[in-house]
Amino acid sequence: MTLEDWRKKKGLSYVKLAALLGASHATVARRWCLKKGDKGRMIPNEEFMQVIQETTLGDVTPNDFYR
Repeated sequence: MTLEDWRKKKGLSYVKLAALLGASHATVARRWCLKKGDKGRMIPNEEFMQVIQETTLGDVTPNDFYR
């Protein structure tokens, strides 16, 4: 599952997602949610990958950012 799909499923704004994951700003969380190939897309670093996996209870894994 993508982080964007998970965010929508939970009804979270980018502001709330960023706060939940400990990201510095909603823009960071939004960029993590962009589709593969989007010029503004960012892949979270290892620390945030772990936080994302734990927060989503395994619904979003590092592999989901590369598919």
